[in-house]
Amino acid sequence: MKLPEPIIIDPQSVPSLRWGIIGPGRIAETFVAATQKHTSQRFIAVASRTTGRAQEFASKFNIPKTFANYQDLVADEEIDAVYISSHMSDHFEHAMLAINAGKSILVEKPITYLPEEAEQIFAAARQAKVLAMEAMWTRYLPQSTILRQLLESGDLGKPELLTASFCADNRAVERLWKPGGGGIVFDMGIYPIAIAQEILGEPSSIAATGKVRPDGMDEESYSLLNYESGARASLTISGIATLPMLASCSFENAVISLGEPFFVPSSISLKTKDFYPEQTTWVDESGIAGHEGLSYQATWFAKYLSEGKLESEVHTHAQTVANIRTAFEITKQIGAKPF
Repeated sequence: MKLPEPIIIDPQSVPSLRWGIIGPGRIAETFVAATQKHTSQRFIAVASRTTGRAQEFASKFNIPKTFANYQDLVADEEIDAVYISSHMSDHFEHAMLAINAGKSILVEKPITYLPEEAEQIFAAARQAKVLAMEAMWTRYLPQSTILRQLLESGDLGKPELLTASFCADNRAVERLWKPGGGGIVFDMGIYPIAIAQEILGEPSSIAATGKVRPDGMDEESYSLLNYESGARASLTISGIATLPMLASCSFENAVISLGEPFFVPSSISLKTKDFYPEQTTWVDESGIAGHEGLSYQATWFAKYLSEGKLESEVHTHAQTVANIRTAFEITKQIGAKPF
């Protein structure tokens, strides 16, 4: 069994969309910087309700238009797509605002806290015939395209057991510890949840324990997921402890392991199941490192929009909702209240 070649879309082969930005915070800075560096996408407008913030952001990234409210931004006829990176609790309102103005949207992950709200966003987008994508950027990384090809080939056999971990001491990141601004399961844990969903599907049962602060914000969780196929998954998520950020899955015929951190451009290995395994590894040597990998999703978004797609083919609306449903269930079981 061999590793296939990654599928990488040439950024120059897709239309250069004109983007507007709602919520010019830290992740928006990272996304815009990476996208300007590695793609042909253009950012032409930014809106913030904080006085001076839009102007500051626009000056830093040479964005020509600024708005003091979001209504004026989504009404701008020159904008092709809106990137929404406001507080998580505001995603639903801002997504619906953009959709109702006829704009296609890329919404930071997770798109909402509640699965019902995500379903409403996607239903509205389909009715308006606009593209709506959650910014689950890991699905568009080169190693993810290799993973999908392996899964689609059937050569791996049935999945057996998956482990995934995202544990990093993020106590200094204030928004993660404020209701509506994140939460460890929803903000960090969505990555292990998403890789489990991509490989195994939606779980049939979840058993979770964890640590929760007196104010209801979750610190840590340990979840066991079972699937109708008989497969199992173990997810470890922590905002206070730091451990290797790895993901691996054992199949009937082989083992797949993603390099650390598994959710940024890294590597993918194919191993035999022997005690001393034979191993083949693909390493990302593109030079697009760390969170610069956010740029890949912008290129895929432009491709989908040019093709008239209303959802991502590799991170569908149904998959997005399934991940939120899992995150919601984990927080519910451990007694967390992140929103």
